[in-house]
Amino acid sequence: MLATLNELLYEDLTRAELFISMFYVSYSFRTRQLRYANAGHNRPLLVKRRAPGCSDLDTEGLILGVLPDFDFEEKSIHLDPGDILLLYTDGIVEAQNATGEFFGIDRVCRILHLRHEDPPEAIISELFKELSEFLGDVMPTDDITLVALKIADT
Repeated sequence: MLATLNELLYEDLTRAELFISMFYVSYSFRTRQLRYANAGHNRPLLVKRRAPGCSDLDTEGLILGVLPDFDFEEKSIHLDPGDILLLYTDGIVEAQNATGEFFGIDRVCRILHLRHEDPPEAIISELFKELSEFLGDVMPTDDITLVALKIADT
């Protein structure tokens, strides 16, 4: 998918001196397999129900529009009930408070662990609440987009 998009968009993006970052996921509810590839975007965070810490979904990739022929690496992982995947833009982790401190991935992971039993909507609400408290009167300087996926018990 990413290679095809890159091929289709390459000339237009090069001419306009633009690029596109993207993270692609495909999930099978039947097998609980998540396939993914990256085109220069933030690596999503994965919290496994039965494992400590956050890991990221890392693959070799390049932003779309840089090289005309690029082979994007695709990986897959099996997800279990209770696992949480967070896709996000860099606006949340790079948000800075009045003292110049970044919100950061560690803080996001801590919140994911604290709210691990909650539904995705509550996790996202908590992330925005914590970010708002962290920023105080400072306005974010970049867009912030979050998508949380939680594997349901079946």
